[in-house]
Amino acid sequence: MIVRLDYTASPYLEINRISVIGSFNDYKEDCGLMRKSGNVWSTEVSLPPGEHNYKFLINHEIKLNDPMANLYLPNESDELWSTIIINDLDQRLYNNEQYTVHIDSYAVSGMITPAPISANKKGFHLSSDKMVVVRLGFTNLSGLHAVTALWFDARGVLHDIAENMLCADEESPDKPVFIWFWLPLNDTQREYPEGVWTIKLFLDGSYVLEDQVTIMNAITYSSTGQVYNA
Repeated sequence: MIVRLDYTASPYLEINRISVIGSFNDYKEDCGLMRKSGNVWSTEVSLPPGEHNYKFLINHEIKLNDPMANLYLPNESDELWSTIIINDLDQRLYNNEQYTVHIDSYAVSGMITPAPISANKKGFHLSSDKMVVVRLGFTNLSGLHAVTALWFDARGVLHDIAENMLCADEESPDKPVFIWFWLPLNDTQREYPEGVWTIKLFLDGSYVLEDQVTIMNAITYSSTGQVYNA
C-alpha cells in the first residue's frame, strides 16, 4: 500500500532536511528523504501488511513524531513512535479513540520539584547553579503522548535533545501529571557559552512553546555588594 506522509514546517524550527525513518526502511535516513513544496515536506512509502513505526528525522539529529499520525505506540525501549497498521487486505486501519491532553502549567527553576513555583528563574550561573529545570504539568490527559525538548545554546547551536513519554495516572486520573526536562550545568565535557539559551518544546511532533534563560560564567555583584541573580 502506498502511504503519503507530510510534515508542515514551523517558523519556530529551521529545517534544512527531513527524512522518514522507520521499521520499513531499517531506520536509515537516506532511504526516506522528503521533498519540500511550499512549507510542507512530503514523501510516499510503500508498506506491506503489518505494523509500521516511524518518525521524522530533522536536520540529521532531531527525531519528532508525526503530528498527523492516527496512532502512537511504544517500542521495546518504551520510546513512543508514530504507527501505521496495514491489514492483510492491504487496507489501512485507523484508531477511533479521541485522545486529549492539556498543558496546565509551565515553570523554570533550578531544581526538580512538584511543589508550586511562584516565579520562573531566568538567570543561571555556572559557578552556583547545578541545572536548569523545566517542568510541565498536564491535565485532561488520555492516551499516550511524546513531549520533546530541544535546548539551543547562546550561539543558536542545538546542545541537547530529550524526549519523555506522557500518559495518565490511572490511580489518580484527575491529578496533574508532571514531567521534567533539565540541562545539567556541571558537565565538564560540554561547553556552556554565555548568553541567552532557548528551549523549544514539542508535543507529538507539534511545536507548543519556547522560552529563554540566561546562562553566565560568573556571579556578578551589585553596587551594595550583594549577589545579583538575573
